[in-house]
Amino acid sequence: TRKKRDKSYLKQKSKKRLSTSALETLAIISYKQPITKSQIEQIRGVNCEYAIHKLLEKELIEMKGKSDGVGKPVLYG
Repeated sequence: TRKKRDKSYLKQKSKKRLSTSALETLAIISYKQPITKSQIEQIRGVNCEYAIHKLLEKELIEMKGKSDGVGKPVLYG
């Protein structure tokens, strides 16, 4: 029965809605992909590290590779 409870908890957790900032970040990534974190932050004007982390966690975005720019930043798509 514990496994049954754990599964139901995971289902409830995954049904949570996205925050406004996560939704904005997702929209920018889907429209401009592949895009770096700094490019997203430049468009939004705020830090988006937490939103990207949550989107990666929910498997709504993925790392597409590395940019040729300075420091080889990760590209998201």
